[in-house]
Amino acid sequence: MGKDQYCNCNRNRNYFRYACLSFICLYFCVAISAEPAKDSLQEFSRPKTFDFITNVPSTMIDAWKISFNSKPETLWAWGAVASSTLLLYIYDEKILNGCQRLGRNLHLGNDDHTETIISLNDNNIFRGPTDIGSTLYFLGDGWMHSFIGAGFLVSGAFANNNRALQTGSQIFNGLISATIPNQLLKRSFGRESPFRRTKERGNWVPFPNPSRYNADASKYDAMPSGHVTTATMTFTIIDANYPEYRYFIRPLAIAWITLLGFQMVNNGVHWSSDYPLAIAMGYVVGRAASKQGRVNSSNSNENHLAEKLIDWNILPIAFSDPQMGSTYGAMLNLKF
Repeated sequence: MGKDQYCNCNRNRNYFRYACLSFICLYFCVAISAEPAKDSLQEFSRPKTFDFITNVPSTMIDAWKISFNSKPETLWAWGAVASSTLLLYIYDEKILNGCQRLGRNLHLGNDDHTETIISLNDNNIFRGPTDIGSTLYFLGDGWMHSFIGAGFLVSGAFANNNRALQTGSQIFNGLISATIPNQLLKRSFGRESPFRRTKERGNWVPFPNPSRYNADASKYDAMPSGHVTTATMTFTIIDANYPEYRYFIRPLAIAWITLLGFQMVNNGVHWSSDYPLAIAMGYVVGRAASKQGRVNSSNSNENHLAEKLIDWNILPIAFSDPQMGSTYGAMLNLKF
């Protein structure tokens, strides 16, 4: 086989992967976009064409109110984000080395193998995956979540389903609303990506010069992770709008974000401590965006239940063993 024939075959296999990913996204949206049960407590208005843009200011205001209020659970949440970020930062270098070692053992490699498919004037418009590792990385790409949002819009239009239409509109609204604060924070922290690090756990240059940032983003844009923010936001919206599918959505979200997070550490794009803040941002923006187009949301018990992505508590445990003696500890209990 000639070199040109080999390249064409390889390119065709890549296009097949993109088609499969797009089909999976569309199928996922159609599968859960069925009309709600008669006893559903959630009702949705039909979104206008540009609601996903015009609702951005109100979504960001709501996200700010959710993030900075005087409720005790909000203070606990901020404490959890700060403490987990600090703990992961202490072990960032070890976690990086461990993930990359595991990536090599799994034959994923430690490099990004996404490939430019669409470009305009030497500017990359769309980069797609070419292997398993880059497919895991693509799970957090904005294009992936745009496909999911488009899937809800298409299926909602064909089924005349306002809930699906609002979910798609909210996802696009969330993409814009999450990107703005994410970029502001990236340009505030100025943290090096692992593959560009000049010191252990990466160098920090707070508020780098905008022109330097734009010319060499990977030197400054590690924290927080935009991919994790986007993925968390998307699943938070779907979880809020389809509470009857939570038995499926929440395990899928946890697995999705875990695989994405692992791969981005494995290919040296992010540190593990870049994730807690990103997850919190995605969750808050998702909650705020999911309120758009909701009728009687303040009286909806389902909407109240949607406020917690995971219900958790820590319980003390104690047991005795004839050989080991008494043992004391704690048990983390998760409900989703």
